[in-house]
Amino acid sequence: MGLFRRNYDKPGPGVSKDEPQKGAFLRFWEIYFRKFFSLSKVNMLFAIPTILCLVLISFIQSVIPSGNFSFLINYLLVLIFPFLGGLTYVCRNYAREEHAFIFSDFVDAVKANWKQFLGNGFISITLYTLLYIAINYYQTQLSNSWFFYIPFALCVILAILAIFAEFYIPVMIITFDLKLKQIYKNAFIFAIMGLWRNLLILFVIGVVWFISEFISYWIVIHLLVSFIVSFFFLFGFFGFFINFAVYPLIDQFMIKPAEKKKASPSVKEEDDPDDEPTFRDSLY
Repeated sequence: MGLFRRNYDKPGPGVSKDEPQKGAFLRFWEIYFRKFFSLSKVNMLFAIPTILCLVLISFIQSVIPSGNFSFLINYLLVLIFPFLGGLTYVCRNYAREEHAFIFSDFVDAVKANWKQFLGNGFISITLYTLLYIAINYYQTQLSNSWFFYIPFALCVILAILAIFAEFYIPVMIITFDLKLKQIYKNAFIFAIMGLWRNLLILFVIGVVWFISEFISYWIVIHLLVSFIVSFFFLFGFFGFFINFAVYPLIDQFMIKPAEKKKASPSVKEEDDPDDEPTFRDSLY
């Protein structure tokens, strides 16, 4: 119990408003190392249900014979998605240098957002499955006709944009009171608008994942090392890094305009009030 309860109710010292703003690269590592053990704890909170879900999937796959509909087992991965809400909430707060109660905020974020995260899970798995099937099919047809390069390229582009959109969807779910269709609309806009930022995120994730797997491969007890790295490090690092990278864009194009409009009641309302972001940062 001491693992999550030590200094549980004590907020961090925060950052002085008069302190000069450091560059993004320095700020990232300064915050990350300051919050390293806290991120390790939230990593464990996310890793436990993730591991249980993967064990369940492996068990079902070993019992049920493979067939044309074996891909349906992949839908069990949606059980992980609600816990992404807890990981995102804590990592988002750290990224914007705010305090978070690791255990209670994690649990409360899961409870408050599990429906939308489940919905996103079903949609994401369905989309990626269809794109995987389509890309494989069109790839096999490339040698038959040049025409298949067109749908093949479109599917690859859509898959990349869908991955980029996933960087923004979790943080928008926990930050705004929007329907999933508005969240997807904004996420795909950010997927294009923040192209270079998204490519950098994907590159860093790939490099970190490769390094962790490479190191584990050359160690005799590589399975144990992979487990330890995943259980204490990977999810927290990726969660913090993604939120640190995407939050400034969301803040610039969604939060600040909404705050400005709220502060100026004379500004004419938009035709579609559903597109107006409503904050729900607080879980209490």
